[in-house]
Amino acid sequence: MSQISKGRTPVRIPAEVANIVGTSAAILAVVATGSAIVAAVPDPGALAFAVYWWIAQKL
Repeated sequence: MSQISKGRTPVRIPAEVANIVGTSAAILAVVATGSAIVAAVPDPGALAFAVYWWIAQKL
């Protein structure tokens, strides 16, 4: 006699939904990282110029 297991069927998430959720999470992570950088460095333009100047000195 075969036994029939009564369990929950696995929920399958469509690939499109997973893609939308993943892209949204990535955009949120980039925005949060940018916000943290701006909060930590009051003038990011000065920092960008310093990095540019430092690289120019190496060339």
